[in-house]
Amino acid sequence: MKQPFVLFDFDGTLVQSKLLAVRLFNDLAAKYGGRRIAEEEIGRLSDLSIPDRLRALGVPLYKLPALALEGKRAYRKESAHLRLAEGIRETLSALREQGHRLGILSSNSNENIRRYLETNGLDFFEVVHSASNLFGKDKAIRSLARSMGLEQSQLLYVGDELRDVEACRNIAVPVAAVTWGWDSAKLLAEAGPDYLCHSPAELLKIVTGLGSSSR
Repeated sequence: MKQPFVLFDFDGTLVQSKLLAVRLFNDLAAKYGGRRIAEEEIGRLSDLSIPDRLRALGVPLYKLPALALEGKRAYRKESAHLRLAEGIRETLSALREQGHRLGILSSNSNENIRRYLETNGLDFFEVVHSASNLFGKDKAIRSLARSMGLEQSQLLYVGDELRDVEACRNIAVPVAAVTWGWDSAKLLAEAGPDYLCHSPAELLKIVTGLGSSSR
């Protein structure tokens, strides 16, 4: 594999947003027919896919787009205060020093992401792209690769959710699943990512190895 263009998810992968996502969901749950998430069940829910998670919480799947849209609006007001995943800044810096091209493709809004990057001095990324369809990342990744003149095999997508792995599998894009976000290591491993990373340092080692093997 040639030195990959490393494409990152945002929420859960670059920033620690799980607890904020839980709080925002709990604020909206009753409106969409669901129940609140108890703190002690967060771990159990991370073993479930999004459809199964919604069923467990009593939210009809057809209400997910409206719930996600309202959640994004609320998220915008608080996202500037989120913390980076521990060690991710150092990993991004090291990847750039090695000459890797980096980007972000997320279902979060372009505006939210760019504001966070500017506020936190994260000038590592060549492109930021928003995939508006929660389950349409495969199409968004394919479109982004085409617009940048890249083969899909030249990408490495880094994400923290089952749907990230499934999207990449649909279009034969290599994927590294990280375990410090929302979905559990067990759920991610069962999906069969190319790489399973338990820390940003481990991710750096994997990507560095891919770059070295291309020389």
